[in-house]
Amino acid sequence: MEKVRSFVAVNLNSDIKEYLTSLQAYLNIPETKIKWVEKNNLHLTMKFLGYISLEQKELIESILKEITNLYSAFIIKLSSNMGIFPTYKVPRIIWVGIKEGISELEELYNSIENNLSTKGFPREDKDFYGHITIGRVKFIEDKTNFIQILKRIDVNNFTQKVDSIDLMKSKLTSNGPIYNVAAKFPLLKQ
Repeated sequence: MEKVRSFVAVNLNSDIKEYLTSLQAYLNIPETKIKWVEKNNLHLTMKFLGYISLEQKELIESILKEITNLYSAFIIKLSSNMGIFPTYKVPRIIWVGIKEGISELEELYNSIENNLSTKGFPREDKDFYGHITIGRVKFIEDKTNFIQILKRIDVNNFTQKVDSIDLMKSKLTSNGPIYNVAAKFPLLKQ
């Protein structure tokens, strides 16, 4: 039986994707090797599921439908600064944070975690931190200079209405992953 690599996400509007791509271009400096997330792939991960069967997909879909029927649509706003995981000394992930709507995202995340864990899906081993990954660091020659450039960026506080969460399919290719919406789950209208 074929299994599909999947995750639950909040997809971003085209304005935010376009803006985040401009930040990537700004940070694309010499003596760095960073795998930038493709514009179409930019999203906010709610839960990584790994490889799931068709049976698991149907179960996840019924759980997500139940969850989204309990929550209203809400607004998220990008935070003013960018960050690095795990630390500035060991940069691996470059991200943009969420400043508003974080409590609603956390509630949704906790509901997804709790409901899926009762059906045998493993819990995340770290706390939820609402962020959008924009790049994965392979190599940075001058980390100090790169971090100074990153810290000087004042991120525009773009907003977006979150009116659904999506079950995403992820196909790994030699050119990077290709993401597609497998199912969309609308939140209640406000």
